[in-house]
Amino acid sequence: MLFALGFLLNFVIGGVTGIFLADVPTDIQLQDTYFVVAHFHYTIMGAEVFAIVAGIYFWFPKITGRMFNETLGKINFWWMFLAFNATFLPMFWVGLHGMNRRNPSYPAELTDANLFITVAAIILGASFVLFAGNIVYSWVWGAVAPSNPWRARTLEWQTASPPPVENFLRPPQVLDHPYNYGVPGSVHALVGAAGASDGDD
Repeated sequence: MLFALGFLLNFVIGGVTGIFLADVPTDIQLQDTYFVVAHFHYTIMGAEVFAIVAGIYFWFPKITGRMFNETLGKINFWWMFLAFNATFLPMFWVGLHGMNRRNPSYPAELTDANLFITVAAIILGASFVLFAGNIVYSWVWGAVAPSNPWRARTLEWQTASPPPVENFLRPPQVLDHPYNYGVPGSVHALVGAAGASDGDD
């Protein structure tokens, strides 16, 4: 959930800053500066990478049959989120002050800002080490996952975790919309699929 929310916030920043690059008067000043670098990374890394990590954490129990370490996952999110923003938010500022991209040197007055960005980027990179470590640790020593730890209603969560070779012994019968969470009178998404549920959901 945290990584999904981080994706939304980062993507909003990436989208809003794209408006300035689409506007001719401002883009004349901002083109080929660190402002473009920051905007690009907010839309690519800040959005897609956070969404990919969210997906890995979400489907980890289904893939491995183990629950990931939730405490390490929360630390991983805040570490990655804060380090990411500490790296790329200042790039908007140095870009506004004329720091060109694809340049091996930079104005002396921007030395401190660029040093801060470099240190923050190193810290951001280290957050992925924690992510990989949590995956390995949880895969080996994590608690055994129930078939449906998130109480989800979509098909992949109606089989065991990890899924058997044949997900269902016969095609499942979908009776209700898979996203009717909390709707009075809604029924489970599946019935009559042998082996579809083991009672954990």
